[in-house]
Amino acid sequence: MKIFNIRDFYQKKYQEYIVGSSEIGKHSVYLVYGEVVTGEVRTMAPGGHDEILFLLSGKATLEDGGMKTPIQEEQAVYLGSDEILTFTALTECRYVIAGTHTTPHEH
Repeated sequence: MKIFNIRDFYQKKYQEYIVGSSEIGKHSVYLVYGEVVTGEVRTMAPGGHDEILFLLSGKATLEDGGMKTPIQEEQAVYLGSDEILTFTALTECRYVIAGTHTTPHEH
């Protein structure tokens, strides 16, 4: 067992806190924590990973090819490895992403 203080793992490139392969010593799973202000837009692109996005708090929309899907606090969404979605925060949001590597690749 290993305990992580999530705030120690901020990655400016992604604007998220990430516990991944360099922290756990395996290239199999990772955890992401994000905070988004009202009106902020982010691209959610798993890029070869399967992910589950869990909205801890707030309201947002996910857009895929012009189709907007609303999500709200305590809802989760599966994102396939080849999907690219636009996340728009309708209110301040906090989320967690749990992901796994479906195919071997390097970062």
